[in-house]
Amino acid sequence: MGFGCTLPRQGTSRSRTASLGARRWGPRFQAAYEQIAYPAADRPADASLLAAFTTHPVHKVLVAAAKPRPSVDIAVT
Repeated sequence: MGFGCTLPRQGTSRSRTASLGARRWGPRFQAAYEQIAYPAADRPADASLLAAFTTHPVHKVLVAAAKPRPSVDIAVT
């Protein structure tokens, strides 16, 4: 049944490309989390990096860009 059929298998909604990508990259992301991200989360945060992030000028730009946005979502149906 796998003769170029693009319909998802019953019970799944992933494409064939997504399935292949998950099989290829999933273990690599898992290894990165287990070997890099989780151990780094157990260490104390670098105060200079946090200060550089919070004082970065892009935050002022984002505040200015958000001002003209309406306070409610507008939808046209």
